[in-house]
Amino acid sequence: MPLDAMALYRAWNALDNAASAQLRRVAEPEALRDIPAFYRLVNDLGWRESANHYPLLRAVFCLSAGKNVIKHAEPTEKHLHGISLGKALAVSDKINERRIYQLLRADWPQDMVQLRRLLSHAEPTLHWPSMMQQLTWWNERARRQLLEDFVLAQPPKKTA
Repeated sequence: MPLDAMALYRAWNALDNAASAQLRRVAEPEALRDIPAFYRLVNDLGWRESANHYPLLRAVFCLSAGKNVIKHAEPTEKHLHGISLGKALAVSDKINERRIYQLLRADWPQDMVQLRRLLSHAEPTLHWPSMMQQLTWWNERARRQLLEDFVLAQPPKKTA
């Protein structure tokens, strides 16, 4: 059963402050499983029916960077598929290439910890369903796509 990205996004934003604070305090995605608010959040999102819980764990862990840290933007004529995670991090102008490279080299769960830190710092505006898709299939290809989108969105370097 595919995850409804926007349903998750709306459910996260509808959480009360106490529940979102509990989820923000976790240090790793697996720790979400010890928080009752997590199960209330994912109850109607296919948690019970899913054999693979990692996409939902990754998505909630990223959202738990904070309320309104990740801002959703619908696709536009200029960005037909919406703004990707890599591009959003690049245009925030708060993340450097070295930090992206550290994220790409990290293993589970440190990769998600690094990503959540980047999200907290950049406060990106992006197409949430695209990011959710990337988190669902978080593998070498998705990581490369993040790097490619980040590098290609960088402004050209000035030459002396």
